[in-house]
Amino acid sequence: MLVQLEVPDDAQPELRARLDYAFRVFCAIYGHTPFVDKEQAQRCDVTIRYRGASCQDSIGAATAVWLCRGYRGRDPHESAPAPVRYMRDGLDTILHYEPENSDPPDWLGEIFEWISCADEYSVSARDRIGRPLHEATYGCRHGIDMRTPYAALAMRGLQQEICRVVSRAEIVPPKPEGINGHAVIPTHDVDYFPLNRAHTIGRLARNAVISCLIGDGPMLGLRQAGHAVRVAFGAKNDPLDQIMPLAIEEQHQGFSASYYFLVRNGHRRDARYSLEDTGVVETMRWLAARGMEIGLHGSFTSLDDPHGLQYEVRAMHQHGIAPQGSRQHWLHYTLDRLIPAVETAGLQYDASIGWSTRVGFRAGACFAYPPYDFSKEQAANFLEFPLVVMDQALRVPDGGEEQLFQEAANLLSASRELGWGGITLLWHPAAFGSGWLPPEIGKTFWRLAAERTQWGDQWITGAQFLELARERYVQAGLLPVTTQERLAEPPLQQHPSLTAIEQTCGIRA
Repeated sequence: MLVQLEVPDDAQPELRARLDYAFRVFCAIYGHTPFVDKEQAQRCDVTIRYRGASCQDSIGAATAVWLCRGYRGRDPHESAPAPVRYMRDGLDTILHYEPENSDPPDWLGEIFEWISCADEYSVSARDRIGRPLHEATYGCRHGIDMRTPYAALAMRGLQQEICRVVSRAEIVPPKPEGINGHAVIPTHDVDYFPLNRAHTIGRLARNAVISCLIGDGPMLGLRQAGHAVRVAFGAKNDPLDQIMPLAIEEQHQGFSASYYFLVRNGHRRDARYSLEDTGVVETMRWLAARGMEIGLHGSFTSLDDPHGLQYEVRAMHQHGIAPQGSRQHWLHYTLDRLIPAVETAGLQYDASIGWSTRVGFRAGACFAYPPYDFSKEQAANFLEFPLVVMDQALRVPDGGEEQLFQEAANLLSASRELGWGGITLLWHPAAFGSGWLPPEIGKTFWRLAAERTQWGDQWITGAQFLELARERYVQAGLLPVTTQERLAEPPLQQHPSLTAIEQTCGIRA
């Protein structure tokens, strides 16, 4: 369907850019073709217009959808307006801008507010990791249940308006060719890699102390202490070393996953291993040979320098590994650093936008989208795959494993109801085997996997999703037509030398 957007003539350039971005993301998800040639507006199936826009109803023969002019544009360091409840036409959602009278809300403005994470730029308070303090974020400040994908609800609201004026329009977004269900991307951040017996014993002992004092209880702590004693007395089984057993079981169950590896350990919060340690690259190749994707787990300090993430990508290239995507270690990022770093590194996607201590839709999105770069007032040239569930954010409730499973299943259901997916789940390999987290959490992952066919979920790697879905975003004008120039290794003289990057980032020789 050809859809045109008419922005008010008196709109500032940044307002035009932001509404155009939200419009194109909407078109990518719903399979519409954005149309920008005003001289041939009569060719459009529908035109989205704003009340108060300086346009003539007589221009073109397109059917019009009118929106309330709510979003006005603001500096991203200014907090978003307080939310208002909206219940109409079967939608129960949250709005940033209340519509006047009976006008439809500014659905494009709502989409932009959510997926740009604009309010997050205004949060100056940081947690002990250096991330925006969750208690200061928009959802927490206003008591919003972020287990609802509000950006997707805004898209549903806009599509409802289109369905009212175009009889052949469908309320459910059509899937890209090759995606046979609701796309879910299982991912595994490799934060632990077995180096030696002493390393394993120390890690298990530390986990035992944490579990007893502030974690999941003394029973788990005692189990972990028992593991440490058995390893100390010569047991070969390392309960934290679950990479190969995990991949073998995934292959047996008929799906592939994305494994993100760290490259260096220049900070105390990084893992102990690096690419130079024995077995790391070999494990990557072993996984790739079994259909798994190998991605980059950006180190804790990878965004401290503009070329830090680029260095880590190139280090993987030098070992014959070409990552297409990444996720930041500890989710340690701010968007103003993450977006340019991923672009500079030449990566095709990122999977960092989510929470480590809570489940839900951080950007209100249950779909892949390119983040918005406020410094350039345009979409980034890579896709973001929202992280909606991390293993350590789950806690075994009084209701036990069944309640735990249902919490994760409800998030998948909310995403499935509103679209065709592109979300990620994160279970660290060490989450299996009870050496770190309660065994119920590992079992929950396998239960979700077992139900995927019945639910209509398709579990694929990030690279597979990118291959199947990328054309949607290209057609919407959000991504470049070809990735060749980004996948190729750039000439060395056009970028800082590896030595200079190493010195800047404080990387050990």
